[in-house]
Amino acid sequence: MNIIYSSSPTMYPILKASITSLLEHNKPTKIYILAQEDTLPFEIPCKHEIINVSGQTYFPAGGPNMGRQNYFTYMSMMRVCAPELIKADKVIYLDCDTVICENLKPLWNTDLTGKWLAWCPEHLGMWHPYGPKYYNGGVAVYNLKQMREDNFTQKIVEMLNTQPFRFVDQDAMNKIAQDKCVDIPVRYNECFCCGYTDTPAIVHYAGHGDLFSRGYFRREYIEKYL
Repeated sequence: MNIIYSSSPTMYPILKASITSLLEHNKPTKIYILAQEDTLPFEIPCKHEIINVSGQTYFPAGGPNMGRQNYFTYMSMMRVCAPELIKADKVIYLDCDTVICENLKPLWNTDLTGKWLAWCPEHLGMWHPYGPKYYNGGVAVYNLKQMREDNFTQKIVEMLNTQPFRFVDQDAMNKIAQDKCVDIPVRYNECFCCGYTDTPAIVHYAGHGDLFSRGYFRREYIEKYL
């Protein structure tokens, strides 16, 4: 099981919490972290690789989606470059603001034959009608091998450098991946956008602001790791 995160320095405390929760329930083969430097200010007690993307050339300054909203930086867009940056054939992508509550082997075993990714539909995603469903990109299984074969990164990067999107890379992926993805249950991306369950496998704090200074749902799942 391979895992990938993408993080800016401001998210390192949350990233550390997510990785700690992941390792409490899983023994990943390798964790890949897209970052802006060569090292992190905390230890990761398993096999991992930090990929410094500070010199990336995928998204030049002045592009239509650079800094479009204060929480969309080039780091948030770098996940679409995973097929080019990581040699593995398959990974589970996790946003930094996630807490993993159980073993993710069932998610990892999702059949992605001929597909790009598996992710969860948003029940609040009707404002972007790119197809019958709108998916949340915070948790996803990537078929990197198929993505490379289909030039996924090149297609997405070209879109992001020429067209403005409200939710940036998530929108771009929704626009072209409707017939190249499969659904995962809400319990693997329990959040404001996708919905809530009684037995979450992954709690995603998307839409809940600064976890250190504001009230948030599922407090009991994250406070033990902060």
